[in-house]
Amino acid sequence: MDHETAVQLRATERYFLGELTGADRDGFEEHFFICPDCAEDVRAMTVFAANAKAAFRADSASTIFLSGKTFWLSAALNVALLVGAGYGLLRFVPQMKQELAQARAPQFVQDVPVLGQSRGESAVREIASTTKQIVFSFYLRDQFQNISYELKDPSGSVGSRIILRAPPKEDSAESHLSISTAGLKPGAYEIKFWGNNGNGEMAIGQSTFKIGH
Repeated sequence: MDHETAVQLRATERYFLGELTGADRDGFEEHFFICPDCAEDVRAMTVFAANAKAAFRADSASTIFLSGKTFWLSAALNVALLVGAGYGLLRFVPQMKQELAQARAPQFVQDVPVLGQSRGESAVREIASTTKQIVFSFYLRDQFQNISYELKDPSGSVGSRIILRAPPKEDSAESHLSISTAGLKPGAYEIKFWGNNGNGEMAIGQSTFKIGH
């Protein structure tokens, strides 16, 4: 799938809402790995939906003791939001458009190399507090089905593992993964990457970086 086709199909919105299936979904997933615009659209929608859910849960907490029809209406809306996030998208379209515009705007990123396990610990990469995106660069010597990573924050807590479809194999074997710094507090972080080829998991490498104040 090329970018023009993705725009015509409204692929980012339909992918986010779970409406893309089969070949269309597979084609779009291959496309947004190499399309910064579509990748940022999906990322911004995901971040927005998570924020909307958190805000709605906070609102729901204050009305949990309501009774009768009011209580069940609140519960129904909460379930609808958690399942599809459609309610949030319709209610907060102007805000989402602003976030998408900001995500698409030209911006500087900082690159962090991912060293293989045999290379030992890497130097801590300093990331400016104004940096919006961190790009991790690594080499995929083997063909994988999925790439996953875990991020350990300054407190030592490890977040949930994120699993992504592996990018198309390049002749140079060089690959790049971009993550947003939104929500990352100042301090030192460690990120680890793994690849899965369907028969097992293999460590790709790790990096350490520090978000400035």
